[in-house]
Amino acid sequence: MTNDQHTPSEEPIIQGHNYDGIQEYDNPMPGWWVWIFWLCVAFAPIYILGVHVFGFINTYEDDLATSQAQLQEVRDAWEAENPTFEVSNEAIAAFVGVQDQIDAGAQLFGANCAMCHGEQGQGLIGPNLVDAYWIHGNQNTDLFNVITNGVLDKGMTPWGSILTPEERSQLVAYIRSIEGTEPEGAKEPQGTYYGDDDDSDGASSEA
Repeated sequence: MTNDQHTPSEEPIIQGHNYDGIQEYDNPMPGWWVWIFWLCVAFAPIYILGVHVFGFINTYEDDLATSQAQLQEVRDAWEAENPTFEVSNEAIAAFVGVQDQIDAGAQLFGANCAMCHGEQGQGLIGPNLVDAYWIHGNQNTDLFNVITNGVLDKGMTPWGSILTPEERSQLVAYIRSIEGTEPEGAKEPQGTYYGDDDDSDGASSEA
């Protein structure tokens, strides 16, 4: 007898279950499986009554609503601690002239901008930032947007995904602080003149 053969005394044959000479033996399910099965059968009416009659078991919709409410609480708490920065001339102006913001902007400028605009904003590859000529406008938001979006056709990197709105506003504050200075070797004016007098010709605009 091979190991695959069974005798009736070892595992009873189920009578009448004979298919083309193949006999079926009675192999009971494992005890742990049977217990789980009966526990599920017993729990089924409890679950149905708990959900649909007595309400002591939450429905999917209840769980979803609770989770969404908790998520909204987290979002509200985060937004309260991190208010959204609304870009406007007035919002950026709150940074301009504030020494702490200017100092922070100077550090950012030295680390990220000086290689193209010079250590003193006198201009190297990029235009100088100290005169009254501007290529893309001279409003606070104009400077902020150029920093944010870059000028790809001129090789300027967009910093919107690298620096926070506050850091970009600090850069604007620093640039405003060096306007009108006369560093040695300043690059020739570029763009449109935004000075106080009537001389609006200046250099040819590249805006």
